[in-house]
Amino acid sequence: MHVMAINGSPRKNGNTSALIHAMLQGAAAAGADTSEAHLHTLDMKGCMGCLSCRTKHGICAQKDGLSPFLEAMKSCDALIVGCPIYMYRICGQMKLFVDRVYSLYTPKEGGGYNSAVPAGKRFAMVISQGAPGQEQYERSIRWLAGMAGTGLGMREVGRIIHADSHVAPASQNEALLREAEAIGRRLAGQ
Repeated sequence: MHVMAINGSPRKNGNTSALIHAMLQGAAAAGADTSEAHLHTLDMKGCMGCLSCRTKHGICAQKDGLSPFLEAMKSCDALIVGCPIYMYRICGQMKLFVDRVYSLYTPKEGGGYNSAVPAGKRFAMVISQGAPGQEQYERSIRWLAGMAGTGLGMREVGRIIHADSHVAPASQNEALLREAEAIGRRLAGQ
């Protein structure tokens, strides 16, 4: 059992990272192997728009630090996707990731897309935002869940939206950390 996290936060010890790490701890406590891609520190480039993935299905032609993690999405058992909200939308690092995930959407005969990711994997989300209302950025959050999870055939098992993050840091919110650990255990099948 392998649970992989895609961490879009530029801050290794910020709110998003604290919650992702709690999920990974929960998964590890349930017996899973875990790994994390910290997008901000990867030598990562955006999509080139070359459309090579339309003929070499499931393979991104761009070769960089993100490439092994895109491949690992096909073989991991569960995925965590997390990022902060900046300027009313997902952060730039996560947008670059989602653009590259396009390579995992394979063309379906007659139109639409299939997925290069085997169906049935579990995924969870972490979002941290400064706004107090959890629903304020629902549209961006729903889009991210669809593009990086359900659209690829994964089943969501949990979501944490850490609102008002500049007032109450996630690392000091024991209830939220316990919830993240419980989601991590669910990702690992418990």
